Amino acid sequence: MTQPPAQTSELKTFLADGRGMAMLIYSLLFFMTLTLGLTGILALIIATFADSDKTPPWIKTHYQFQVRTFWIGIVPTFLTFFASQYLIKVVQVQPIYMFLVVMPVLAWVAGRCAMGFNHLLYRRPYPNPKSWLV
Repeated sequence: MTQPPAQTSELKTFLADGRGMAMLIYSLLFFMTLTLGLTGILALIIATFADSDKTPPWIKTHYQFQVRTFWIGIVPTFLTFFASQYLIKVVQVQPIYMFLVVMPVLAWVAGRCAMGFNHLLYRRPYPNPKSWLV
């Protein structure tokens, strides 16, 4: 069964303007804390090489925001991992309480991804891609 031409042209437009790639990067960044930065590294590589001359300027603000989200978020991700390992092994804290250590970093990265994704859905540039906050 074939799709109607209107849906096919909408999909081509969606993929051509770079929003699909930016959404993929936001999705990878969202899981960065849970995967100890592995999906974040992949997102960083994609965001770095996806920025080309053909990319619209409003999408470039999202790529810049995504790269900064990775670099600002990777240090707390590693710090919370090592802190949680220390607390489990040395202080003998139950592993379930490590969720409290990881939660602030997870919330910060998730908040930035959600805000960027929201601006992307409405075809808006990210207002301040160089900010440290959400």
